[in-house]
Amino acid sequence: MQRQESTVATTPSLQTNRLYYFRRYAIPIISSLTGFMVIACIGSLLIIYFARHRNTVSSLLSYPNIVCYQRSCGCPNSDNGTSFIPRIVGGQQAPAYIYPWLVSLSDRHRVDPFCAGFIISPNVILTAAHCLNNRNSDQIQILSKIHDLRDFKGDRHDIDQWIIHSEYRSNDSMHLNDIALVKVKQDFATDLQPCCLPRKKSNVFPQPKTQAVISGWGKVLTKPTSQNSPVLQHVVIPIVDYKNTRCYHSIADKSRQICAGYDTLDIDSCSGDSGAPLLVVEHDGDEQYFVAAGIVSYGNKQCDASISSGVYTRISFYVDWIEATLNYL
Repeated sequence: MQRQESTVATTPSLQTNRLYYFRRYAIPIISSLTGFMVIACIGSLLIIYFARHRNTVSSLLSYPNIVCYQRSCGCPNSDNGTSFIPRIVGGQQAPAYIYPWLVSLSDRHRVDPFCAGFIISPNVILTAAHCLNNRNSDQIQILSKIHDLRDFKGDRHDIDQWIIHSEYRSNDSMHLNDIALVKVKQDFATDLQPCCLPRKKSNVFPQPKTQAVISGWGKVLTKPTSQNSPVLQHVVIPIVDYKNTRCYHSIADKSRQICAGYDTLDIDSCSGDSGAPLLVVEHDGDEQYFVAAGIVSYGNKQCDASISSGVYTRISFYVDWIEATLNYL
């Protein structure tokens, strides 16, 4: 385990508050969404429409009575009923600050990210372990409230410490246990809602064919010369069954890893997106909200899921590890 020792004691009550977000609110109800899904937050309506084909936009559905006002995690920001068809490689620009939990990892005094992560408590993020390989905490900063890298007006956070999963190996080409927790020195702004996590351990959440959303500043084209996007991109992709040959040959452990991506479309996460959450929609009565089901881990060099599936760390397998590890931070 790569760990920097902390001199800050953590009381049981503080630990309970830290875990409150995903223990209370993230109810792991598996949803099957095939054509579209709709999410809304009080004050303004967010509409997400899943096009069945890459360039198809035929209609938008609106459910103004579905709100997120009682939930303290997983609610996206929305302005004026913004609708979008997220599709990162082959993706589309995201509305500004739509995912309040999303942060970037950048070299100090720079803005362009080498990885992403997401807030799960007032001062802790989840990210991919490989993002921290051969790096020191004093060389990295966490950027929040970030959308357009060319006009950054958000917050910079210094790192207090991080903990990488003890069974992660940087020389493992299959990136098993590619998960890490990073604690920042100053709490994130109170208006930055964390992302929900699965409530209990599972090696089957989410189910194949579930629609998921990924976001990041990675490459936007599957060309070797293409550049990372300066503006946040997002995309909708399906969870792929382990038995699919594109997945079977891509992962080492179906309990710990998730495959996602299209069979025929060049739509996928890519270099620069590592550490970002793979989001699925969960339901609690009339409410709908995002749960982080995976962490962007790795894929083929072409960033093309039609060649082999993108691979994501399955967060539901690690919820016990997350809870236990938070005691050290």
